[in-house]
Amino acid sequence: MSSTFTFDLGHFATQMGWAVAGACDPSIPESSQKFFEQWVREYKPAGQMSYLEKRQKERLTPTAYFPDAKSILCFGLFYFPGWASGEVKVSNYAWGEDYHLQLKAKLEETAAALKNTLGDFKYRLCVDTAPVLEKTLAVQAGLGWQGKNTLLLSPQFGSYLFLGEIVTDLPLTTFSAKMPVSDHCGKCTRCIDACPTSALTPYVLKADLCISYLTLEHRGEFDSNTPAFSDWIAGCDICQEVCPWNQKLVPIQNSALDPSFQKLTKSDIESPTWPERIQEKALSYVRPENWQRNLNWIESQRAESKEVVSASQ
Repeated sequence: MSSTFTFDLGHFATQMGWAVAGACDPSIPESSQKFFEQWVREYKPAGQMSYLEKRQKERLTPTAYFPDAKSILCFGLFYFPGWASGEVKVSNYAWGEDYHLQLKAKLEETAAALKNTLGDFKYRLCVDTAPVLEKTLAVQAGLGWQGKNTLLLSPQFGSYLFLGEIVTDLPLTTFSAKMPVSDHCGKCTRCIDACPTSALTPYVLKADLCISYLTLEHRGEFDSNTPAFSDWIAGCDICQEVCPWNQKLVPIQNSALDPSFQKLTKSDIESPTWPERIQEKALSYVRPENWQRNLNWIESQRAESKEVVSASQ
């Protein structure tokens, strides 16, 4: 790397309200490309999550997505709001306003501020709806390491970072070098041991067993092969709850958060006002019929569990 790296993106990003930031080359290592291709072949549910295949070339080749790309600026926004503890649980990423909108607005603001400092440049904003391998890029940019639960882990912010990128035509040498973060998972297997559906092996997620996939993205009814997912009705935080890197986190205080999402009830989900309550949240894309499907499955598992307990007494 050249010694001409000058702009301190991390310091600039902190002033803009980001938790962490870094820059990387607009390329995906061959090892990461092969891993992604293997995952799509072996672990993606058949016939579902097709968006991963449709734009696979762009995910694996950032310059195919943005031909002028010379650097990718990666940003992490801390969002930990606390742990869910209600009768039914919604993953805590969705307690506030839709993070897609939040990130896009903040990335646009950041790009404008960068232009004021660095001069005009071409760019493209990315959140997780764009065909980019966000976690791979974030690791390359020095934001953290990809843990055994497959999430990006930061020594300071754990796995509670919303990720966003600005793909630019600025030379990578514009930005100060940032050392990569080594893997600190060590011998720990808490996330793997805690997953009730056995969806995790070290660094690999079996999507068809993941509670988040089942509750949010799976299409159609559940069947006898569907694993029980306890009280999670939308998403799941179990592998994050048990991660040692998240134990020290202090919940943020944000007026945009809806504290009632921390302790939801069955009645909340069945209320006619539920669609209105999630209208501005990332959960608004979940199909209406899926809420009832998920609730029915939770109720059936609870009933089955009571029968087992009763029979054993």
